[in-house]
Amino acid sequence: MRSKPRIVLFVIVLTAILLPAPAPGNSTEAVELKAQLEALVDEYIACCDAKSALRSSRSEKIRHSAVRSCMKADFCRQSKEELVEVMLENKIEPKAYKVRLFLNHRFNGSLQAKE
Repeated sequence: MRSKPRIVLFVIVLTAILLPAPAPGNSTEAVELKAQLEALVDEYIACCDAKSALRSSRSEKIRHSAVRSCMKADFCRQSKEELVEVMLENKIEPKAYKVRLFLNHRFNGSLQAKE
């Protein structure tokens, strides 16, 4: 009868020992990670702005792509803070291709929600 409370207490103590405790340096790492993600979002916006300069092209497909890039840049500018917070929550690594994939996915989701 006394063994059951001991087992429960042992499991609780073992769980407390094995759970990772937050390291004191996590706040600076989080700030650096946020800054890296913001820089990558800014880089994405700059690329979209460069592509949107092709709106006066003779090709209809290039014009369409340029308008879409302009919309992507506006979307990212307006919701940059929210996007960075969601990337932090989802633990997106600060790699350009992962950030681009995430931003494209969010932009396409917002377009589908508007339709």
